[in-house]
Amino acid sequence: MPEAPLPLRPARELTPAASATKSASPAGPASRPQRLTLSDDEAERGVVFLRADRLEGTAGKSVAAEGRVELRSHGETVLAEKLAYDLLLDEVHAEGNVVLRKGYDWILGPELTYRRETQTGSFREPAFQVGESGARGDASLIVFNGPDRYLVSDARYTTCVAPREDWYLETRELDLDMARQVGSARDATVRFMGAPIFAWPYLEFPLNNERKSGFLVPTAGSSESRGFEFALPYYFNLAPNYDLTVTPRLMTKRGLQVGGQFRYLLGRDLWQNAGEADVQVLPEDRQTDSTRYALVWRHMQQLGVPGLGGYLDLNKVSDDLYFADLADRIAITSQTTLPREAGITYANGPWTFLARTQSFQTLQDPNAPIVPPYNRVPQVIGNLAETEWAGLWWSGFGEFARFRSDTLTQGSRAVLYPQVAWRLATPGWYVTAKTGVHLRQYDLETPITGDPTRSFAIPISSLDAGLVFERDWKLFGTDFIHTLEPRAYYVYIPYREQNSLPVFDTAIDDYNFGQLFTENRYLGNDRIGDANQLTIGVSSRLLQPGTGAERLRVAVAQRFYFEDQRVTLNEVPRSASSSDILLAVEGRISEAWAVAGLLQQNLDRGQNERFNLAVRYTPSAGRVIAASYRYTRELPDPGGGVQELKQIDVAAEWPITPQWTLIGRYNYDLANSKILEGIAGVEYNGDCWVLRAVLHRLATTVDQTNTSFYIQLELNGLARVGTSPLDLLRRSVPGYVPVNDPSLTQRDRAAEPLPEF
Repeated sequence: MPEAPLPLRPARELTPAASATKSASPAGPASRPQRLTLSDDEAERGVVFLRADRLEGTAGKSVAAEGRVELRSHGETVLAEKLAYDLLLDEVHAEGNVVLRKGYDWILGPELTYRRETQTGSFREPAFQVGESGARGDASLIVFNGPDRYLVSDARYTTCVAPREDWYLETRELDLDMARQVGSARDATVRFMGAPIFAWPYLEFPLNNERKSGFLVPTAGSSESRGFEFALPYYFNLAPNYDLTVTPRLMTKRGLQVGGQFRYLLGRDLWQNAGEADVQVLPEDRQTDSTRYALVWRHMQQLGVPGLGGYLDLNKVSDDLYFADLADRIAITSQTTLPREAGITYANGPWTFLARTQSFQTLQDPNAPIVPPYNRVPQVIGNLAETEWAGLWWSGFGEFARFRSDTLTQGSRAVLYPQVAWRLATPGWYVTAKTGVHLRQYDLETPITGDPTRSFAIPISSLDAGLVFERDWKLFGTDFIHTLEPRAYYVYIPYREQNSLPVFDTAIDDYNFGQLFTENRYLGNDRIGDANQLTIGVSSRLLQPGTGAERLRVAVAQRFYFEDQRVTLNEVPRSASSSDILLAVEGRISEAWAVAGLLQQNLDRGQNERFNLAVRYTPSAGRVIAASYRYTRELPDPGGGVQELKQIDVAAEWPITPQWTLIGRYNYDLANSKILEGIAGVEYNGDCWVLRAVLHRLATTVDQTNTSFYIQLELNGLARVGTSPLDLLRRSVPGYVPVNDPSLTQRDRAAEPLPEF
């Protein structure tokens, strides 16, 4: 059995007991390693351990070792065929298949010289591997220039598994400053399949996520409305608390657009402020012969008092079709109103206040115009969150606002809505009784009819009660907690005539389970619906024992009316004695299958008012198929009319071979026979690189569709070249995971060789 290794320490650390000289005769191949004992204090910092087939040394001066040499020191290991250790200089010189290993990282080469005290030296013709990322490379020379400083000559770097070299980065000189986490490369070239795809004479880059001035990865692509486009961002790290990114974007069909993003974080403590300003300018658009621009400024400010702050949110574009022509995200192209507002906020315990002025820029689709919203100049809001006092729960809401419009009735409105509730709850049942008075006053400039000043005091009362039953239940061999939860909710609101009032900021609430158990059927304060109604509902859930995680929920509810509806908001008054019945199912029925469904059935007419069904199959990460169908018989559109909604949406990510993965989405409007959004893409996993190609078709307006093409080459661990479709795919394909995501590409280290004797 091999003996324990030899503990050594530099001369400055030697004790008198270590003053001895010993030599060992050459050892044959079958000889066991030799060792020396130069110190009894192996726990002292700076101790090194040395063993080999043959050892020679002079106490306090030097040690020479040959044959299966192993030197260990403070988490590092040096393996070599021959090693000389100068204790006076604290210098190691190793030759012959030298390996320097730390954790899973290692460097292999013919010769190493290293002075431990100054951390200087060199490694000739090294090959290296970074264990955590699997990156590897080689060089003609590594020079150690002190603590955390390395100069690498004629270096090559790749994440491809040997012997493949599909891509690699080569530099004439690479300077790594690990203390500042900054690297600089001279004459850097990236080669892919042997061909250079990127070259730069001098490049500085961060070695971690710290910010560093310089060019960011360029993007390129093409679209139907913009033609071929190329963008090259440059990042200015101006200070630790503010920076600037400037992005020239060349579009062959449009021209040269210049964008800038300035981010800042200033001040400290109670006077801190932060924000972001974005500007995009396209001089002389070739398609419109006009200068087009977009401006965004968002700012948050602390005002020196705890809880007191201010904000700005300013947005403006040059024309109605700016996003439709120049953006490629449906979340952006579907914007119809851009806010411009400034406000002051205050929070203290249960109290919150907001004072703001708010206006909007309305972007009109020429084929589907909408009514612009009111501007609120100003609006003041106060809220009291539910607070317990004297055994009751108190809450309240107050608002004053002036509403301005170029085409609609203008005026001001004051609202005060105090509420009080009594509650009693046990593990098996609960009761909540609540009452309040909704006080409202209008001062109209040009009333539709009647007095310009009108006041209302509308009492609102509700009673909410429910039961909770539980049982242990085994289903398909799996243990669950099965619940049955009936609930009853009664609301009484007396009728007050409000149909002649203007509609400043109110809309009909969506008919869903949340609305069934809400007092007012309208969103906003211009209508308080008359109500004498009772909602009956029951839900049942399957919970996992121990964790309480919900696996499945089934719910059904219906509302019963004891009086006809009289207050309206652009809808036909209801006269039926009961509402449509709602049935919902939602849950993860297995590890792979998830389902969500909603049915709204009109029992009086015997017709389906709404039906939504969504199914997702995810057998493992990177494999997903999601499909949904949505139907609504009558849906209010932004222009004030009613339309039918009937859409199918299918999205998938599925590998067909170990290398090829197909990605797609098909969102089709059956009612209008048009594609809303379509995606067809493919990913190729080359192990150390990924190629993505995606075709995207998006309806930007009622009669305008834009087609874009994305292609991106990602070199794992280095950079992405091309126009990135990743945000698009994550947003459009539920559960999408890139094929090179670490969760899919965990390396099996059991088969990785760790060189040692």
